[in-house]
Amino acid sequence: MANDGTISTVALAVALIALITTIGQVLGQFLATADGYRRCQPSVMGRWAKLTHRRFRWSEMRFETLYTTPRFGLHPRLALSKEKDTQGHTIQHIQLDGSPYAVRASHCEPSPYDNGTELASWVRLMKALHIYSRHSLMRFGSGSTDSEDKTLIRTSEKDMDITQTLPVRKCTITIPNITVQQRSWDFVPPEVVRPLAVISISDIAIIARRLKMEWKQFKPLEGNLQAEGDGHTISSADVRSMGTVLQIGVRDPLPSEEIHDLYIPSEATDKMGFGIVPGETDLGIPDHKIGTEEEIMATLRNLISQAAADQVKSITEANPGWYPGISDVIGMAAPMLRPWRSCLVRVPAPAEYNVGLTQQEEGFVVFHNRLRDYVTGRDLRAESVTNQTRHILAQYEELKHRYGSRWEDQHACYQSLNDSAIPYLDDLHTRHTAAMQYFRDLTRLHKRFRYTDLMYSHIRHAVDYFPDALERLNADPPRGRDHYGMRVAGWITEGAHIYFDNIPKIEADMRKKSFDEPEVVMEAWLTMMFKAFLWHRCHFMVGGARVPSINWGSKLPVYIG
Repeated sequence: MANDGTISTVALAVALIALITTIGQVLGQFLATADGYRRCQPSVMGRWAKLTHRRFRWSEMRFETLYTTPRFGLHPRLALSKEKDTQGHTIQHIQLDGSPYAVRASHCEPSPYDNGTELASWVRLMKALHIYSRHSLMRFGSGSTDSEDKTLIRTSEKDMDITQTLPVRKCTITIPNITVQQRSWDFVPPEVVRPLAVISISDIAIIARRLKMEWKQFKPLEGNLQAEGDGHTISSADVRSMGTVLQIGVRDPLPSEEIHDLYIPSEATDKMGFGIVPGETDLGIPDHKIGTEEEIMATLRNLISQAAADQVKSITEANPGWYPGISDVIGMAAPMLRPWRSCLVRVPAPAEYNVGLTQQEEGFVVFHNRLRDYVTGRDLRAESVTNQTRHILAQYEELKHRYGSRWEDQHACYQSLNDSAIPYLDDLHTRHTAAMQYFRDLTRLHKRFRYTDLMYSHIRHAVDYFPDALERLNADPPRGRDHYGMRVAGWITEGAHIYFDNIPKIEADMRKKSFDEPEVVMEAWLTMMFKAFLWHRCHFMVGGARVPSINWGSKLPVYIG
């Protein structure tokens, strides 16, 4: 009996072991049906791996792998999302701003796998964007919404007796952000070995520039995207049935952004990297595309005149890459991009040739002397001078007295770093705001006045200044005018004189637009020029390759491996 009991026990144990083994084999086979699960482990996704799980599909008797990855984008700082998903729920945007909450919410806490070779490149990208955004926000000032603060500000310092309440427009910060998307591995092509994040072609162009990369190839329709800079790289590969997949190399250690290298992180600034000059909407100014020669010519033909386009074309054929006069549109049309109470001044150059007489010392000096001579001459003849004209002269002379070479010297054109004194920039910013308010009031008082008519008339005649200047200098005898002690090519200062000579032509153009008030046109042109001077002293345009403007706002998706 004892032997029988022992035999039964052994048989039962063997049977249980066989049962457990069989169950284990069956479970193993079921678990193995979760295709892609091993490719979503922490060594590949970091802390995002905890969002991966299996779901059993009873109709197919198998497991399905559900994994979660981010969709990258750009979103206004601290703005509430109004986007809805297919079920009507508000889509949550997690901003990569470097705050402790954002780091936790985006699962970017330090991980043992941070230095692993298998880690998906989008994990490293998120961490780099956290660092970039944190440093940008530290230097950006107090602006966070696109609203207007009715703040009591002075048009100058304490020694001025004019104090106004002016609207100070705050700059809209755009911050890299992510939305979380759950996906099934069932729909991942076999060529893909890591979970992929998603980003639009427009946003990757912007983010690459903010990380100081420069595009070597940007042909999204061909799947050819290559960029590098500051130790970072972007390369692309075409995946059948899916599209373009990017591999982003972020240098190790992750960048500690220097303040001098930061760009102004705003939507209007980002447009300039696509060759688009953003327009000041308060004055009814549209965006202008000037990133390529074809776009410059189209802008001149459509908005100025065919004659202006032909003139610039003839000059460009003899001097490739040079577009005199057209660059004035940047400072005249663009809003103030530099944020209030911030030292950030760097913006992408929207065109290959950006230097003009509204930026160079020659334009400043000649403008000042011609304006002073104009006011003095009319006073001697007991002729009237408008208050605004006197005000522009007084402001210019105050800036020259207070800041000296920082205001009009040639070196100010190349202030390429974010190291200017904030009180100095705020003073210029305030005066620019006052000039904007002047045009708002002028538009309200004179229904027939349009700022764009004035600006386009200026550009129409400004593109002629180079041949006109050469004609005066090459005449016998030469008819070049005072260069006020500047040691520069005579045609540059002569061009600045010609700007002043063009005022009667501008008055005639405005008369054709049914605005026949020469004194108002004169003071408005002076204010527009002064506003452009202020804009250029508050910004430095960083050269480099531009992304074709057709890609601005493009939602064409690309994937990040």
